[in-house]
Amino acid sequence: MDSSPAKVTLTRRGYWLSMAALVVAVPAALAAQTWGSIKDWRSQHLRQPVSGTLGQPIDYAGASWTVTRLTRLAGKGSTVFLAEFEALAADPKALGAVPCQVRLSDESGREWQPTLFADPVVTQQYPDVRNRSLCGGVAFAATEPGKPARMAASFLIPPGASSLTLSIALYSALPDYLSVSEPQT
Repeated sequence: MDSSPAKVTLTRRGYWLSMAALVVAVPAALAAQTWGSIKDWRSQHLRQPVSGTLGQPIDYAGASWTVTRLTRLAGKGSTVFLAEFEALAADPKALGAVPCQVRLSDESGREWQPTLFADPVVTQQYPDVRNRSLCGGVAFAATEPGKPARMAASFLIPPGASSLTLSIALYSALPDYLSVSEPQT
């Protein structure tokens, strides 16, 4: 058995070089394996707003979108926020297959999902809203080319919520999403 100092030094050097290579190789392999997951996560969480103004059309996701009304309604113990919007698409059937997400947020970062017109205040004061779909498939599938798909969403929010922003995101257009803020009175 050869245990000369030169042989021991070479063995130790090889060991430490192997360890250094692992420190570089393992994270690189993990990054390469998870790149698709990172891109998916980024498209769902890191989004870029396409700012719009109430009543003004804006091009987003292959359609001309207009948020037609943002209304606060007094409910029982809470406030109902009604958002009405429409999209004019050259091919509404194509957008009908794209999932859509609508949400409302305030200046402090709180978010609310639509409530499907559960509050009777909405249907009493705006009965035409009952005939509108939420954003996405059904709204576009029932629309003829050249006519706008009319949609609406209502949200139950705390009475003190302020500086509200409506967000509409079609998954095919992420990371971009449509963002319209409530006009300040």
